[in-house]
Order: sequence, then C-alpha cells, then structure tokens
Amino acid sequence: MGYKVFLLNYGCSVNRAEGEVIAGLLTNQGFTIVDNEAEADLVLINTCGVKTPTESKILHKLSTISNDKKVIVTGCLPKIIGVDGIMKVRNVEAVLGPAAGEEVVKAVQEVLEGRRYVNLRDERFSNLLPCIREKPVIGKIVISQGCTGACSYCATRFARGKLRSYSIDEIVSAIRKHIEEGAREIWLSSQDNSVYGLDIGSNIVELLENVDRINGIFLVRVGMMNPIGILRNLDTLVGVFKKKRFFKFIHIPLQSGSNKVLRDMNRGYSVEDFIKIVSKLRSGIPKISIETDIIVGYPTEEDHDFEETLRIVREVKPDFLNISKFYPRPNTPASKLQKLPTEVVSMRSRTLSKVGMDIKEEMNRAWIGWEGVALVDETGTIPGSFIARNIYYKPIVLKQPVKIGSFVYVRIVSSKPNFLIGEVLEEDLDSGRVMDLLEDA
Repeated sequence: MGYKVFLLNYGCSVNRAEGEVIAGLLTNQGFTIVDNEAEADLVLINTCGVKTPTESKILHKLSTISNDKKVIVTGCLPKIIGVDGIMKVRNVEAVLGPAAGEEVVKAVQEVLEGRRYVNLRDERFSNLLPCIREKPVIGKIVISQGCTGACSYCATRFARGKLRSYSIDEIVSAIRKHIEEGAREIWLSSQDNSVYGLDIGSNIVELLENVDRINGIFLVRVGMMNPIGILRNLDTLVGVFKKKRFFKFIHIPLQSGSNKVLRDMNRGYSVEDFIKIVSKLRSGIPKISIETDIIVGYPTEEDHDFEETLRIVREVKPDFLNISKFYPRPNTPASKLQKLPTEVVSMRSRTLSKVGMDIKEEMNRAWIGWEGVALVDETGTIPGSFIARNIYYKPIVLKQPVKIGSFVYVRIVSSKPNFLIGEVLEEDLDSGRVMDLLEDA
C-alpha cells in the first residue's frame, strides 16, 4: 500500500494503549508508522479531553498541521466538544470517538479514497488485537471502558460512557500474549479499576487473583482506583496486593481534603474514607507507594477548604502527588459555577506543589541504603542511563549499562524528589532468583 501515517497520542494510559492498538492494526494493513509529520501522508491524532490545557494543546497542534496532509481525529475530545468543535479549527477528513479499534482502519481507507468519515458511536476494541508497544517491555491492557461515577467536573464520562468491563478470560489471554511477545511489566488500566466487573458479576479482586495465576516472570501495575470502589473490597484487595506478582503501588485520587468540596464534586466518599484506605494499605504493606490527585481551585473551595487539603496531604504523605488546577469542562455541572480568581488558584497550586515536593524529598530519602530486585523498563533522559522500578514502583536511575527488560539487584545510594539513584550489584537475574527476591519484598 505504501502510505505513511504519523500517529500522535495524548492522555492517559488507556489512550496510550488504544494508540498502540491503532499502530498495530495499521501496520498489519500495510501502512507504515513514521515518527515525524513531514514524511507522512496522513496524520492521526488520538486525543484526550480531561483538561482544558490539554485540549488547547491538541487544537493548537491541529491548526498547525500542513494543509497537504490528510487528518483523522480520534479519542475522547470529539465526544466532549463535538465534531463542530474539531471542524472549526480544521476541516479534518475523519472524526472518531475513543476505543475505535478496527474502525480506525476503515476510516483511514475511506479517507485515502477521498471520502470523509464520522463515527462517534461507543466502541470497545478487543485487547487481543495486534499492537505495537511504545516501550517493548511494558504491555498496556484496558480492563474496562467507562465508569459508574457522575463527578461534577468530569467530561470524560460523556466520552467513555457507562461501565463496560472486559471478560477475565480476554484480559488473561491478552496478558499471556504480551508476555509471549517479551513484555515484563503489565499495566491494567481503565477510567476506574476499582469498579471493574460490577456490570458482569465480577470484581477487581477476582480479576487480580486470576492474573496472579498466570505463569511467567512479569510484574503488574494496577492503575487508578477511586476510593468509593476500593471500600467494597478493601480487606481482600490488601491481600492481593501482598502477592509478589503485583507492584506495591496504588493510585487513589483524593481530589480535595475538604468533605464539603468532595460533596460538591459528587465524589461519593469522605476524607475519612480515604484515610481509612491508606491506613489499611500501609498497615498490611508498610512501604506501599501511594499516588494521589488533587484539584485546586474548585469553584466552591474556600480558604479553609484548601487548608484542609494541605493538612491531609501532610498527614498522608503520598509518594506521588498530581496537582491539577480546576478548569470548567463542557456540559458539566461545575462549568456553571463562578470560577475563583486565577491568582487564587495559581497561589494554591504553588503552595501545594511545594508541600508535595517536600514530602517526596522526605519519602525518597528514607529509601537510601535499600537493596532489592528491580525491573529495568526504559532508558533514562541522561545518555547512557536507565530507569528501573523496584517492587514498590519507585523509579531508580541506573548509570551502568543494563539490558531493558532484565531484572537486576540494586542498592539505593542517593535520592532526589522525583527519583532514586541506584547502583547495580547483580545484573540479569535468572527467573528463580527473581521470584525468591520478590517473595521477601
């Protein structure tokens, strides 16, 4: 066929997984995926619509693409701002929603034959479709589409729809496929992993227990889980996370330390619920890494609400803290509220960022002297360096030459707020040694 496609992916790990499937499908159909726009016949943008700054970045990119290129837009953004919202920036050749899978191939073929194509129906691609992994050692698997929530600020639910879980059999088969192809790290992703299976008579614990029974040397990162869903399975979830197959890492968004603001956000849980979850996890797995998200500047957030957020963050001491300024998203209840002054939101963001950085620095210092097994999963930004992850998903910078996809035995010699620095004591551990070391993690 000979056509060349430049694929741009934005957004979360679900979007990245869908982008990998798009690349795999197009390659299987004879298209060539290129890494720059200039040599492409067609530009395909896989979009995200969670935040206004991301939307602005995507639309700016769309406006700068050369007029001699055919353009297809897919992902969440078209379902959030509409086809017209895309077309007013550029008169693109095709528009698709998220999780389009094989529909993308049809759209590309239609466009290259001179026809326009629009399809915003809810889709759910198969995890068993061909894919080209961005990082060969990491296999990304989507365990469900959509969610059960109705958060007042969120537009993603308009794009992804109601919860639609994949079967355990399909997920297990997809993991086996990735492992056979050389993956050593598996990401289980969705809009909210905690509610997996509610629509099919299952739950996240049942899924993880089945994943744990898969043969092979690999580790599993369980993606974001909302507190309201975790509470349903808290005791059994702690037990599953203790198993050596799983990274001792959990991403639980708090969003605000004020119960009033959480009610206004329609989050469905309290600050006390969040603290209960973290306490239970740390009681069972003392070193578990906690990641959380905070939205600063929600329209009803007053000074004392923000002070509560600061207090809770200082109390919980998350290992990873993601801070987002509030931006109104189309057709959400929160978009109808009066925004806080920009300078207030910016000041709160800076204040919380400083607190978060201090906590990360403190938490990472405590790892100096630790020894254990780590999986090398990517190259570092410094030439000749590599990034490995220990069982607690801590990023460890290694300056010695090591093989990506190998397990190494390391010692942490120093730390920075965002990463640890290690030295390799043993390279390329064999499978038996890896499992013995993980047993004691």
